[in-house]
Amino acid sequence: MSLFTQSLKPLVIATGLFSLGLSGLFAVHATEHDNHHQHERHQERVNKQADIMVMNGYARATFALAKTGAVYFTLHNHSDSDKTLTSVSVSSDVASEAQIHTTVMEEDVMKMRELTDGVKIKAGEMVSFESGGHHIMLMGLTKGLEEGSEVALILTFSDASELQVSLPVKKEAGEAHHYHH
Repeated sequence: MSLFTQSLKPLVIATGLFSLGLSGLFAVHATEHDNHHQHERHQERVNKQADIMVMNGYARATFALAKTGAVYFTLHNHSDSDKTLTSVSVSSDVASEAQIHTTVMEEDVMKMRELTDGVKIKAGEMVSFESGGHHIMLMGLTKGLEEGSEVALILTFSDASELQVSLPVKKEAGEAHHYHH
């Protein structure tokens, strides 16, 4: 080997190691860049869901053979635009369907009606779903709602966003057994 070739050998090795290090650095940067964009896309989905917050939610405990149950909560719209809760779904393991209801007075009689157009939650405002007003009816319960268990619901809004919630089943304090439908 010539003196020239021997003196180039460390330079070639150093250049190769430098190139290898650069390619590793580019790979790490590309991965971090992709992760950043994935995080941004995930954050957009989370922010869309976070526009609506469910507070103080629960399903009312029922007796063992009950075929209907009621769910209550407050929806808080944190966004700058109105949102409409258009439907609610529940696992068929719990009930055959979930409906948005309200209570109305007809000829001195309180009656419940399904709200097929949903419930609007204005920007920055809250809407309570409570006994005697808006509420969610679980129809065709597979078994009674037992205190201490949970009920999972999917709330769907007019902008096609969905919010999954899991609510505890509780007895209402001081309430005599009063069941809907």
